[in-house]
Amino acid sequence: MAINMTFKRKAGFSLIALALVSFVFSSASAVAAKESDQEDKEIAEKCPEAKAPPPPILDVNLAEVKTSLAALKDEEGKLLWTDSAENDAALKEIFESIPRKTKLEQFFQLLFVLQKNLDVSRKPVVVRPPLITNVLLAAKVFTDPAFPKKITGVELKRDDGNRPPLYKVQFSDNEVRFPINQGKGFWSWDQGMCQIAKELVFYPGFSFRLRTARNSKNLVVDGFDKVEIFGQFGTRKLVSIDLSYVDLEKVEFIAGTDEGKVKARVAQREFETNEHSKLFKFIGTMIPNTTRQRIDW
Repeated sequence: MAINMTFKRKAGFSLIALALVSFVFSSASAVAAKESDQEDKEIAEKCPEAKAPPPPILDVNLAEVKTSLAALKDEEGKLLWTDSAENDAALKEIFESIPRKTKLEQFFQLLFVLQKNLDVSRKPVVVRPPLITNVLLAAKVFTDPAFPKKITGVELKRDDGNRPPLYKVQFSDNEVRFPINQGKGFWSWDQGMCQIAKELVFYPGFSFRLRTARNSKNLVVDGFDKVEIFGQFGTRKLVSIDLSYVDLEKVEFIAGTDEGKVKARVAQREFETNEHSKLFKFIGTMIPNTTRQRIDW
């Protein structure tokens, strides 16, 4: 989910594994400060957007957000939001905290607060447009206002008593592409080439789970399904590899920062779309990679 991600080397991997899976999707802030003068020149020539500043955070009118939440009902007409001091404080923390949370984190934090207000122990809760659309538009969690209008339903259900509830999102099309950073993408330089995260690719039934981390206040999003990142990724180091699709597995937003830990791996669609060696197919699908960086869409 635009997510800007960096794939880094891990200790204990063989030299071949490192060469095959060490590629990067990073934000400008993730570019290492130890770049040599020659590398800086190469970056400026071949990847000029790698050091561009992060996109601005859109200001939100909290009164409009609360009004849209107060009107939110499920399919049976039941109101889903509770007007309380606790919820007011939670919304203020999401949209007005310093440093500002990225729009990606605001999206998931808003759904987490909503999750706390809902009882899905007996049956799922389903919300439809225009009510859910109004909430997302008021919250300005998407830089492209046309995107939430493609959402046809959001369901929250308890499908596993040992895990957090499952969010499932339905779309109007079989494939919905969300241009990252208003179509500019996120650029970075690593592994001897320019890495560009261009689009999030969603499919009907896009799902995930929300919870707090075990030993902190960090918000964790995991159990991702039916979402990929499309872009220009790869390596020009020991071997030359080009990649277009990556699967998300887990995101942990670090409280008090605009950064997060991202776990991901090469997507199955990558192997269905592009030619790769049997060795890379084996390693690419088995080895996930985790990094800490600023993440947004």
